[in-house]
Amino acid sequence: MISLTKKYELLTKLPLLQGLSGKELAHIESVIGMEVNEVPTMKRPLIRQNDPCTHLIFLTTGKMMRQYESDDGLYHTKNMINAPALLEPYNLYGLDCRFRYSYTPLQDVTIITIKKRDVMQHLMKAEIFRINFFNLLSAIIHKKDLLLRPNPNPSVCQKIAIFLQRQFADYEGEAEIAIKMTNLADYIGETRLNTSRALNQLEDTHIIELKRSLIVIPDTKKLLQL
Repeated sequence: MISLTKKYELLTKLPLLQGLSGKELAHIESVIGMEVNEVPTMKRPLIRQNDPCTHLIFLTTGKMMRQYESDDGLYHTKNMINAPALLEPYNLYGLDCRFRYSYTPLQDVTIITIKKRDVMQHLMKAEIFRINFFNLLSAIIHKKDLLLRPNPNPSVCQKIAIFLQRQFADYEGEAEIAIKMTNLADYIGETRLNTSRALNQLEDTHIIELKRSLIVIPDTKKLLQL
């Protein structure tokens, strides 16, 4: 059982709750009774891709592996999520409220879950929370909008960088994508030979590292150089 002091310490680290006073946090906690759970290391996902997104979930301590498999099954991605972090708050509302990724605890983690109805009925009444929530959603939308803007006559390297950026639009850090060369060539509309040459160029500049059917990106921010 987590003490009240420890719970408030965890809450004040969360992006959406920063700026709220102790009094406001105490009131919110007493009204909705935030669920704080300590989850041990797991070999299977705690949350699976396409599970219904019915709660606002905060990762407050530890780290998780985030994985995605494309609908056609031709590639899958993997990256780490370190606390403090929110797990897909943008999928809590809309037409398709499902998790787009799977999440597996790589060590003991602490998560706080809040029901969707409690977010609407209580958290949204706090002005600071509303501002933080809308700023977070706006930042994600702006990043994805930049990736959708047309790029006239892009090089093959740029096409690959854009494809990779779209997989990790809301993430900065080390990541990897498992994909065959022929499938990547089809996705970007290039020949296998041109794709292979461009990948080698990107590896020479240390933007990516190539392994068998695997592209490792040491830092996704470096993709912006292209």
